[in-house]
Amino acid sequence: MKTARIRKLSGFTLIELMVVIAILAVVGSIAFVTIYGKVSAGNDQKCKENLAQLATLGQKYGEDRAHSTLLPTSGMDDDPDTENVIETHGWWIALAQLEESSAVVPTKPKEKIKLPGYFHCPNDARAEVAEGKMFPADYKTVSYVSWTDASEDPENPNSCIRTSAKQHLDSLPWLTDGNPVKSQSVHDLEGFTKMVMPATERHKGTIMVLYASGLVKAVEADADMKPEEVFAAIAPDMARAEANAPAGKKGKKGKKDAKDKKKAKK
Repeated sequence: MKTARIRKLSGFTLIELMVVIAILAVVGSIAFVTIYGKVSAGNDQKCKENLAQLATLGQKYGEDRAHSTLLPTSGMDDDPDTENVIETHGWWIALAQLEESSAVVPTKPKEKIKLPGYFHCPNDARAEVAEGKMFPADYKTVSYVSWTDASEDPENPNSCIRTSAKQHLDSLPWLTDGNPVKSQSVHDLEGFTKMVMPATERHKGTIMVLYASGLVKAVEADADMKPEEVFAAIAPDMARAEANAPAGKKGKKGKKDAKDKKKAKK
């Protein structure tokens, strides 16, 4: 009896320990996925809220000008009234100057403008930005890229957006998740592939889009989708126009290419 009692109290067998460890591993993984999923969903919502706040600034930008239908982009003509900063370097500079209560505009040349947190997506891992804190704006800390259809100045493919007399503002993107490039806006598939496609991983294959109408929308960008398919899903009108455009017709460079082709034929 004593021997049997000792065996009974001797502890778990190896198999029992392995079963317990396996159960703990499964429970732990479920907890991690649940917590991560909630954090990710919260960041997705935060990104949408960021774009909604930027939409409000975009409306204010137009109201402060003679033409209330303009939205700033990266690459538009410089504002002659701007001091120490150049608007073509980033659409965010044009907006930040309207947000005097939170943004800090440089007082010296080449000094970085400081922006509030809603210019940065929480899932953008290219640079560390403390949540809710001001941060120096550059092409790694700002998480959104501007789009344009060159409606303001057909000669400049990076001109600002003029929204007047347009019927489909809900399909004309203004800002989306992306990696900004100096003085460039997304106006074709090439720019989209370079600036927007790298950001598809931020929201598990979804791109957050702010349209010229103020609509904020999450557009699916599955891993098996080609860049042209995602481009068409976000901006169907622009994709259709590019597909139907004559070869080489892209602003000043396109006109030059067309002339060169004519000379070559002669």
